[in-house]
Amino acid sequence: MKGLLLISAVCAAVQGQDEPRVGSDGRPLLNKPKLDLCKDRKFHEKYGKHHYFLSWREPWNKFEDWDWFNGRNFCRERCMDLVSFEDPEEYRHFAKILFKDNVSSIYTSGRKCNFQDKGCDSPTLQPININGWFWADGNTRIPPTNIPSRSTFWSRTGEAGKPQPDNYNGLKEGKLEDVQDKSGLTVEGLQEFYDEACLAVLNNQYKDGIQWHDVPCYFRSKLICEDSDLQMERIKEETKVDVRIPTTDKAEEKKPKA
Repeated sequence: MKGLLLISAVCAAVQGQDEPRVGSDGRPLLNKPKLDLCKDRKFHEKYGKHHYFLSWREPWNKFEDWDWFNGRNFCRERCMDLVSFEDPEEYRHFAKILFKDNVSSIYTSGRKCNFQDKGCDSPTLQPININGWFWADGNTRIPPTNIPSRSTFWSRTGEAGKPQPDNYNGLKEGKLEDVQDKSGLTVEGLQEFYDEACLAVLNNQYKDGIQWHDVPCYFRSKLICEDSDLQMERIKEETKVDVRIPTTDKAEEKKPKA
């Protein structure tokens, strides 16, 4: 799974973001964390040792929807990343919030390893729609999608009425004939743009409750950003500043208790 942190990003203009950096292959790269945004990052929820930013609760962002790459960049600039639901209780906690706030969908850091020349053709990941899913912040593998797991919450239905993930759009668009430039194709030869390679949580869209769905990464959604240990450690190494507790949280801690 080496090199997956270099997942290409398709970036649009979002408040506070830089122009996208471009890699040697001509594709935009993920943004780096910014010290000022990391120190003063806003949050709306605390769970365990992490702070969480809920985009729909922030006045400046509540009406915005992001694609997956753009959403990751927004989070990463703040020493966060899209939420990774590695703990089932963490997922249940936020599923209740989605229900209470009536949020139609949120993005997670869940991603399918469908990239060319990134190790996604490894035999251990085949077939990738079963064995190729991972949490992008840390590259932690998600259990195989064809085996019931208490750690996953894939829906039993979707656009085609099939259990998720089903890559409905990717298979629908299919393969292109006589392609000379394969840079826009997945490791399976499907069209990367349409491939349902990103993991979103949808709120009862298919009368299935609040469940996981695979969606094309251009799908527009709300965000939950979660503190990223990787990005906070990165900032600490580069600047010698510990940002694990944002200034907004420190201010709350200093307030006299009633």
